[in-house]
Amino acid sequence: MDLGTVKLSKLENALEEVEVQGKAKILEVSGGTITYNIANTIGGQDVSVLEALKRAPGVYVENESNITLNGKGGVQILLDGRQTFLSGAELTDLLKSMSSNNLKSIEIINNPTAKFDAAGSAGIINIKTKKNQIIGLNGNISTAVAYGVSPKQLQNIALNYRVDKINVFGNYSHTLGNYNYDYGTNRQQNGKSYDSHTVDVDKRQKMSTQLGVDYYLNNKNTIGFLANGNFIFGGGITDTRTDISTLPTSTIEESLSAVNDYYGQRTARYNFNLNYKYEDTTGRSLNVDMDYGRFDKWNKNLQSNIYRDGQEAILEESLYRTLNGINIDLNGIKVDYLMNLWNGKFASGVKYSFVRSINDSRFYHVLTDADSLDNRRSNDFQFDEYISSAYVDYKRSLGKWSFQGGLRIEHSNSKGTLFFKEKSADREDNIKRNFTDLFPFLAITLQPNEGNNVSLSYAKRIERPAYQDLNPFVYMLDELSFWQGNPFLKPSYTQRFTLLYALKNSTVVSLNFAYTDQLNAKVTDTLETEKIVMISRNLGTQKHWSLSLTQTLAPTPWWDVTFNGLLYYIQNDVTFDQYRNFDLQQLAGRVNLVQSFQLPYKMKAEVAATYNSNRLSGANTLSKGISQVDIGLQKTLLKDKATLRLAVSDIYKGSRSRYTQSFPGFVSTSYGYYESRQVRLSFSYRFSSGTAKDQRIRKSALESESGRIQ
Repeated sequence: MDLGTVKLSKLENALEEVEVQGKAKILEVSGGTITYNIANTIGGQDVSVLEALKRAPGVYVENESNITLNGKGGVQILLDGRQTFLSGAELTDLLKSMSSNNLKSIEIINNPTAKFDAAGSAGIINIKTKKNQIIGLNGNISTAVAYGVSPKQLQNIALNYRVDKINVFGNYSHTLGNYNYDYGTNRQQNGKSYDSHTVDVDKRQKMSTQLGVDYYLNNKNTIGFLANGNFIFGGGITDTRTDISTLPTSTIEESLSAVNDYYGQRTARYNFNLNYKYEDTTGRSLNVDMDYGRFDKWNKNLQSNIYRDGQEAILEESLYRTLNGINIDLNGIKVDYLMNLWNGKFASGVKYSFVRSINDSRFYHVLTDADSLDNRRSNDFQFDEYISSAYVDYKRSLGKWSFQGGLRIEHSNSKGTLFFKEKSADREDNIKRNFTDLFPFLAITLQPNEGNNVSLSYAKRIERPAYQDLNPFVYMLDELSFWQGNPFLKPSYTQRFTLLYALKNSTVVSLNFAYTDQLNAKVTDTLETEKIVMISRNLGTQKHWSLSLTQTLAPTPWWDVTFNGLLYYIQNDVTFDQYRNFDLQQLAGRVNLVQSFQLPYKMKAEVAATYNSNRLSGANTLSKGISQVDIGLQKTLLKDKATLRLAVSDIYKGSRSRYTQSFPGFVSTSYGYYESRQVRLSFSYRFSSGTAKDQRIRKSALESESGRIQ
């Protein structure tokens, strides 16, 4: 029977919303990368990125300035694959200015391949922000209040709009309020005791913003522009009293009261990125990044020093003014190419960067009539650096085995120029360096069955000095303590070996060994008979062994546990001078435990505990053990579009730091507390519509250089 032509009519049934429910993991493992999903935690929300980073496995922040990984310093910090333009205290200030509510995850790479810049002797930490691409308008608004010693307010707004081939995204966050620090040092030097205590109030406000646009030319070609800005501004004051006595008695014979009034401070960081990416279905891709960055910082400080006798009668007074300015320009271009070759993956790339750092430091004696410039303590310092690099990398699998090898070459050409006055005449000193280094990477992986793999890798890494550490300017903290740069600092080199075992994306065991030559560390040394100076030096060698275990498990459907344990051993063979040689050794450990509980009425609770044992840090700093416990409670509202959170961090103030430094004729014992105990209450609301797509990831051409700004 001929029924003729049968026509089918199209019936559309549009779904307004699709909800996929599943248990969100806090930790995930892929190859040699551990991913900490901070967005799936309670305690990691409504805080700064620095506070969120402290919760990542193996990460520890020493004295709010030095970030270590698995007990070793020299970590390279990336934001979405791009450098932050900052390191040291300035890096932590930047991370404090950013809201953790914008974070998706924190990636920890212990042994990076040749595709990454060679900087980062301890590895790489890549902080990834949330990247939604939903047709139409979507976003998230959150606000939080916190109280520790003083009240604080945190605000975050993230928006994304996509239509046709254009995607526009951006965010803004700020942290308002003062932060309070208490710290001090008791040092014994040349038969005398100097017992100092400092109250530090940081009045700087912090803001961060980002704006980007991607234009999809077609399904293979994309161009994009990204702009970032971070701003820190406001005053601050430190009030230090130092009691001086002659040993072995504790009778106060004299005291020094020093007040630093930072009546003007501002830091501005800008970064602009232009990106082009080609990617086809055959595995070929081409990525081009052009970057320009600028870092501007200045501060004005009025410092008083008042000496009193044992009866509090004034003996001597002095008043100083310091004006410091730093301007750093960063320029870079990077090209990466990837293709399939011989049943494997071949990657290659080139990169060129130029950095110019200009430092202007002025020191004045404040007199009754006018300020008097002290040319001996004032200078101008300019540092220019050119770095050219290229790499090749190849990876191939043969059955259960996988092999990867790469080689990176980096050529550095730098010049430091110090301008100063000597006997009323203008003087100039130059320090030039020109060197080329090779950085190999090798890895072999065995996967006996699905869910199990063992890998062994080797990499050579470099740690270049921070730009400001090269400036020989002497900065006076008070008349008994100083900070000074060192223009003769050299890069330190590290050879790293990593043996890693991963089981079903839930268990990771890692054994690492690193040998560092020309170790660069900040040390406290004596100056004259009664003063101290803090300075960075190349001191010798370091051997570092570490064994870590990362484990996730779910004892019940409503209870999740994430555990990270670290055991490491450090041996520092360092030399201060021909009379002071040290062979320091220390076995240390760190434990981090996070427990999440699903409760009725759409509620969730979290308890996080951390313990750090006695440890050796820097060159000769021995720190006492510390611990911390955080608790949090969360409830979703308004059809799961809103979230209300209450959290308390460091509930018993267990994170108070205590550490000692010593060598013949000198013993120093210090303490510090950085307002870690806080109560936080927050509310967030998200809105979205349309279909989600993956937002692309770009890497900056200034990944390595920008991380050396302090």
